[in-house]
Amino acid sequence: MKVLFHLSSNDTSKQSELLGNVQNLMDDPEVSTDKISIVLNANAVDMVKNNSQASEYLEEYIEKDVEINACSNSLENREIEDSEILEGVKKVSSGVGRVAEIQEEGFNYIRV
Repeated sequence: MKVLFHLSSNDTSKQSELLGNVQNLMDDPEVSTDKISIVLNANAVDMVKNNSQASEYLEEYIEKDVEINACSNSLENREIEDSEILEGVKKVSSGVGRVAEIQEEGFNYIRV
């Protein structure tokens, strides 16, 4: 199974929900996942900053081959420089475009 999580909010409760859902999916012994992908756009791109509250979790997910995609339009609009972004985060030209591409690849879509 391939799963896509999508978040566009910088609301900390939504971010916690996203992180918890990803962890729960990875820990579920009854579900076999081939690939997990996360797309962050709009205000959610704050999560990929080196000093964010989510950075430790995202680094752990990257180590476990979870693909983290951050919208370059959103990063630019929020004036987040490449040097501020966690290593392993994939910058994509458009977050919504990446969501569409991933869905076309057969991923199950979960909007948080």
